[in-house]
Amino acid sequence: MQRNFRSTAKPPDPKVDLLIFKKAREMIAYGNDCLYNKQFPRKYRVGNAIGAQIEGAMYDILDGLTEAATKEHKKTALTQVDHKILYLRQLLITAVDPKMNTAAVLIPLDSQRKWCEMLEEMGKILGSWLKKLNS
Repeated sequence: MQRNFRSTAKPPDPKVDLLIFKKAREMIAYGNDCLYNKQFPRKYRVGNAIGAQIEGAMYDILDGLTEAATKEHKKTALTQVDHKILYLRQLLITAVDPKMNTAAVLIPLDSQRKWCEMLEEMGKILGSWLKKLNS
């Protein structure tokens, strides 16, 4: 007997499905598109290469946001997410720098700019969340 999961799925809880989660999912979808559907070489995506670190950082951000939404001590979790966003930005800058990579530019500059704009938008939402917690 097959189940239709679309009809049995519950709508997302508004307390848990915040705007920043939607932005994080959009960023992950765009990042996966850049890493897997564009010209990012396979040897830079596996193991401990920069592509694997970028992918891990994206999911660490989503994990940290989930932890912050459900934890009592949100401030420390949000600070860690802010650190991960900064880390991902630095990885993207490294992926664009031809001096750092033997295969020239790993991510096209336009894609990197759009990706960093998404991260900046998430950072603004995160900053307002932290500001609300401080007041």
